[in-house]
Amino acid sequence: MLKPFTTEKLQSQDSDLPGYAEAAPEQFLELLEEDLASSKPVLPELMRPVRAGVFDHPSRTGILWALERLAWNPWTFIRVVRILARLSQTKIDDNWANTPIGSLSAIFRARSPQTAASLADRVRALEALCEDSSDVGWQLCVQQFDGFPQVVFPNARPRWRNDAAGADQPVLGKDVYTFECRARDLMISWPTPDARKLADLVERLENMSGKDQTMVWDRIDLWSRTETDETARATLRERIRRAVLTRRGLLRGMKADQRARASAVCERLGSKDPIRRHAWLFAAAWVEESTDVLDHRPDYQKREERIHGLRTEAMAEIWSAGGLEGVFALLKDCDGWTVGRYTAACADSEVSAANILQRCLSIDADSDGKLDLFMRGFVSHIDEGARSCVISAVAEDVADERRVRLFKCAPFRNQTWRLLEGVNRAVRDQYWRDVFPEEAAFTASEASELIDGLLEAGRPRAAFHALRFDWSKVETGGLKRLLAAVVNVNAEPAGQFEIEPYYLSEALDSLDGRSGVTVEEMAQLEFACIHALDRSEHGIPNIERVIAKSPSAFVQALALFSKRSDEGQDPPQWRVDDPERGSSLASAAYRLLQRVARVPGSDDSGECVDKHELHRWVTEARRLCAESGRTAVGDRQIGQFLSKAPAEKDGPWPCRSVCEVLETIASEEVAAGLETGVYNARGVVERRPDEGGAQERALSAQYRGWAERLSFEYPYIASILERIARDYDRDAEREDSEVRAMKRLEH
Repeated sequence: MLKPFTTEKLQSQDSDLPGYAEAAPEQFLELLEEDLASSKPVLPELMRPVRAGVFDHPSRTGILWALERLAWNPWTFIRVVRILARLSQTKIDDNWANTPIGSLSAIFRARSPQTAASLADRVRALEALCEDSSDVGWQLCVQQFDGFPQVVFPNARPRWRNDAAGADQPVLGKDVYTFECRARDLMISWPTPDARKLADLVERLENMSGKDQTMVWDRIDLWSRTETDETARATLRERIRRAVLTRRGLLRGMKADQRARASAVCERLGSKDPIRRHAWLFAAAWVEESTDVLDHRPDYQKREERIHGLRTEAMAEIWSAGGLEGVFALLKDCDGWTVGRYTAACADSEVSAANILQRCLSIDADSDGKLDLFMRGFVSHIDEGARSCVISAVAEDVADERRVRLFKCAPFRNQTWRLLEGVNRAVRDQYWRDVFPEEAAFTASEASELIDGLLEAGRPRAAFHALRFDWSKVETGGLKRLLAAVVNVNAEPAGQFEIEPYYLSEALDSLDGRSGVTVEEMAQLEFACIHALDRSEHGIPNIERVIAKSPSAFVQALALFSKRSDEGQDPPQWRVDDPERGSSLASAAYRLLQRVARVPGSDDSGECVDKHELHRWVTEARRLCAESGRTAVGDRQIGQFLSKAPAEKDGPWPCRSVCEVLETIASEEVAAGLETGVYNARGVVERRPDEGGAQERALSAQYRGWAERLSFEYPYIASILERIARDYDRDAEREDSEVRAMKRLEH
C-alpha cells in the first residue's frame, strides 16, 4: 500500500500509518530504513515546519505516532530510536510539540519512559545515539538533569498489541538515578566538546557531585588552552559568567570554590580585543552584574550609575581602538539602541556626529532594523542644543529616501517636527506614514500636532498608541477626532497598534463630561466600541441614558438586528446597504440591548423608578415597535429591560412602579422577555458534586414568596413570578436526578 514510497502517498494515508505500523512492524520499519538510506529520502520532507494558518497542520503526525507505538516493544525499540534520531536532524521551527526529538525525549524520560525496553537497553541506546548522532544524543542527555519543571506529553500507545501494558508506570528511584548518572557521565566525557556543550555543563553544575564539577572545570581548562576561535571563547566566557558569577548563580547555590574556578576561567578566556571583552555590557538593555559588585540590598540608582560608568569607559576604549568600524563590529551581536546611546558620547563635535549619521545612512537598512535602532539611540543622546543643527546638516546632503529614514530615527517630539517644516511635502508625508510613534510625556501642543499628522496619514491607531498613557494632555476636539477615527478608519495593517480595551475605556472616561461633548456624541462612540467595552471600567453609561430617555433610539437599535414581521419598509436612515457593515452594526446593536441595565424612568442611582416616565416610555416604545413591524421582538426586549428593575425597599421584587406598568400592559411577550432576563441574569452556576438542586429550590422559594406578597395587588405579576418558581422547581428536580444517577453509577 505504501509503495512507491512518496510524500503524497504518506500524507494521504497519514491517519492510517499508526495502524499499518502496528499490523506489520517489521515491514513498516524496513520501508522507513530503506527510505532513509536512499540518496533522496522522502521522510525528512514530512518534517517541514507548519506554516502559520488556521487550517494548516503537520504532515509528520501519522509517521511519528506510528514510530511511538513501535517504540514500546523492546524488539523494535532500538530501530525506532535510530529512525527518530535521523529525523531529528531536520530543523523544525514551528509551534507544534509533536516532533521527532519530542518523541525521543518521552522515550528516554528517566522517570516515566514511554517504552517497555529495560533500563540496560535504554542506556545502551542512549550511548549509541551519542556515538552516531552527537547533537541528538547531547540533547537527550541534557534533558535528564535539566532541573526545570517539564510538561509531560505521553506518546502514542499501541491500539491492538499489548506492548505497552503496564510499561509506563513510574520508575524506581535507583533506576532513575542510574540512568541520569550515565547521561551525566556521557556529557562530561564527551570526546570533542565545543563551547556550547561546555556551557550547557556549567549551567547544570548544581545537579552534579563535587567530583563531577571538578571534572567539568578541568575539561574547560583544557579546552581554553587549545581553542583559538575568539568568538567561541567569548561565548563560553559570557555563559559561565551569567551562570555562576551573577545573582542567578547565587540563587542556584554556587559555592565559593565554584565561583573561584569560574572567575579563573573567565580571566583565562578574556580577550585582548576590547569589542569581545566588553560585548556583555551592550548585549541587552539590562545587564546581569557579577556577584563581586552586587549589594546585599540592591540600590537600583547606584546600580544604574555603575553600569553607566562601565559602559562609558568600555565604549571609549572600543572607539579608541577601532573607531566607527569597531562600533559597527560591536553592533552585530548587541542591542542597537544601547550601542548608539554610548557612541554619542564619542562624537566630540557636531561635525563628528553628522559624519557618523551620514555613514549610517549610506548603509542600507538591515532586516532586523538594528542599524536604525543604533541611529535612534545615537540621535536621542546627542546634546539637545546641537541636535537640530546636526540633523539639519545631514538632511541637506542626502536624498529624500534617506532623509525620511533620518527623521524617523530622530526623537518623536516637537523639535523634530519643526525641522520637518523645512523639507518638501513628500518627505513630510512619508515620515508620518512610516514613523514609529513612541509614547512619551507629550505637551498639549505636541499631542495636537501628533494627532494631526498621524490622522492625515490614516494612522489613528498609531496616534492612540502614542498618547494612551496620559489623555489629560489631549484637548477635547483632538480627542473626539482621534476616537472617531479609531472606530471608523481601518487603513492600518492588521495586528499593528491594536487598541487595548483598558486604554480605550480610559480615553472615553477622560472625554466623558468635558465641556463641548454631548451625551449623544459619547453614546455614538460607546456604540462604535461596544464590543471592546464589555468588561471595562467605563461601560456604556451614555448609551443607557439615551435609551432610557428616547424610545425611538431603542426601536432604531432593535431594527438593526431584527427583521420586520410585516411587508413594510423601514425608513431610509435605518437601512444599511453594505452587507458587511450591516452585519457589524447588527452585532453591535444586539450586544448593546443585552448590556443595557438602566430601566427607563430610573434615576442615576438606579434605585428609584418614576412610574409615569416608565409608563410613557413603554407605551411609546410599543407603539413605535408596532409601526415598524416588530411588536413581538420589541415586547420581549422591553421585558428583558424590566427584568433589571430594582426591588422595592424592604419589599418584593420588582419595585411597585414596574409592577403597575406590567399589570397595565399584561403582554405575554413582555412576560416571556422578563422571564428570559431573570434566567440570564443568574449567569454561570457553581455547585458541589453532591449538592443537587439546593440552589434552585432556594430561588424557587424566593420567587414564590414574592408572588404570594403581590398576588392581591398585582395578580398578573404574581402569576409570572409563580411560573419562574415552577421552572426552578423543575431545574431542582433535574439536578437531584443527576446526583442520584451519578451515585448509582459509582456503586
